[in-house]
Amino acid sequence: MTLFDPHKVPFSTRGSFHCISWLADDSGFWLRNLRGGDEHTDLGRLLRIEVAGAVWHLTPDALTAQTEDGAVTFRFAGPNRITVTSDGPALRLHAGASKYNYAQTGDPLHVCIARQDIRCDIATATGSATLDAPWNGLSADSITIALTPNQGILTATLDLYRITPHPVTPPDNLTAFRAALPQVPPEFAAGHDLASYILWSNYVPAEGALTRPSVYMSKNWMTNIWSWDHCFVALALGQGTADLAFDQMQAVFDTQDASGRLPDYINDRYAYWSFTKPPVHGWTFARLRQMRPDYYGPDRMAQVLGWLQAQADFWLNGPALGDLPAYRHGNDAGWDNATCFAMGGPVASPDLTTFLILQLDEIAALHRALGHPDRAATATQHADALCAALIRDLWTGTTFTARLTQTGAAVQTGQSLLLFLPLLLGDRLPTPIRESLLAHLLTPGRYLTQHGLATEATDSPLYRANGYWRGPIWAPTTALFADALRRCGRADAACDLARRYCTLCTTHGMAENHDALHGDGLHDPAFAWTSAVFLMLGNSLL
Repeated sequence: MTLFDPHKVPFSTRGSFHCISWLADDSGFWLRNLRGGDEHTDLGRLLRIEVAGAVWHLTPDALTAQTEDGAVTFRFAGPNRITVTSDGPALRLHAGASKYNYAQTGDPLHVCIARQDIRCDIATATGSATLDAPWNGLSADSITIALTPNQGILTATLDLYRITPHPVTPPDNLTAFRAALPQVPPEFAAGHDLASYILWSNYVPAEGALTRPSVYMSKNWMTNIWSWDHCFVALALGQGTADLAFDQMQAVFDTQDASGRLPDYINDRYAYWSFTKPPVHGWTFARLRQMRPDYYGPDRMAQVLGWLQAQADFWLNGPALGDLPAYRHGNDAGWDNATCFAMGGPVASPDLTTFLILQLDEIAALHRALGHPDRAATATQHADALCAALIRDLWTGTTFTARLTQTGAAVQTGQSLLLFLPLLLGDRLPTPIRESLLAHLLTPGRYLTQHGLATEATDSPLYRANGYWRGPIWAPTTALFADALRRCGRADAACDLARRYCTLCTTHGMAENHDALHGDGLHDPAFAWTSAVFLMLGNSLL
């Protein structure tokens, strides 16, 4: 398998809102604008790229269309400039009819894709650019630019901008970025190359609602930052590039509402508030501080403490089953369609209480570090009370369950992996509970497969190979359970899980999720949190 497959992995550069990627619904490579998030119109199509008879190849610094007559090569000369060279073949750039689109000849040739709020200047240093853009009085019926070599040589530039052309700046150095990331064993070197490239190229600049340079989850179609995805990316950056990791966290917390709620996701244009994501942030910051205690001085710790306390208060003041906080919808848990949400909501789910216990533990640790022992003791007492309520109200005697807040009824549908997340509490759980959970979790052929942990037991009647959170293996769950196993004294099982996952990603790519039984990549095929977790877990095997 070729990991750098241009039909799966977009070609982009760090700090750019543009990419060239394959769109399967019309079987073509497109130059795209990634602003506006994944709900933006038309997946950001700008110009379709047509090279007759080409076979496409991708490397981190070039996308090449190889033909019998030679090659057309695309490179980023900066976030907003693409160079095109050819040693023989001609190519066409095409935009379909859309309201207010227009193109005009000149030096450079000028194209406006109005629906995307993007303009493009196309200049040729060698070769020629010819335009066909029939005008109907309001817009062009279509736009086609033919780029043709002169005596077998074409050299052209495409400058993309919204208002005026940007100064041309060289791309940030991938080699230096890759060297600062967690390293992995030699057998996973190919995966490391791909994961590094995905994290590097998925960076977009601070613009609009994005207050800081940020890693989008993908430059295929998942073109946002979700407010738990960013945690796993930050963890991959936290050791070698602490500033970038903190930016990745603060980009989301900069939008935190006064209530403490985080948005579901953000992009350059807006924050989306109908849903939120689970409070994994205390767990995350505890690990980031452990990686780089020198980075987290008093001012930064106080800033983090304010974020975490407000977020915890939001959850603790929301819907509840007695003392236990609840999710209104599966999207709020991050496990959108997991079977424990099949009966509706609100649902008191054991993972939410677990995350809040860990968040309160980190709040207590921050108070102690800042010289507030009484506040630390209060946070710890609250965490202890939540742990007692978790066991009292959600432990069945053999496993944890989720309950509907309106009736207290246990959710009977499915066998979700989510119900095992209290293992993150480690020694906080009584030994019989911990051992019962571990025995069920690690029994081969149910959750544990050759490739990792399925998100629904594979013998469940609701298991689906491509069921999103009803079967496939995911990066965040793998990272959480690897940590949970270590907290429960099972470093052997944690290493085994890490190895299975790193083998999966090196073999089948950094997809959004993977078929639990066969390993095939599913949904978005080039995902940032998959890349980040691969690097974290690979590093744990050194």
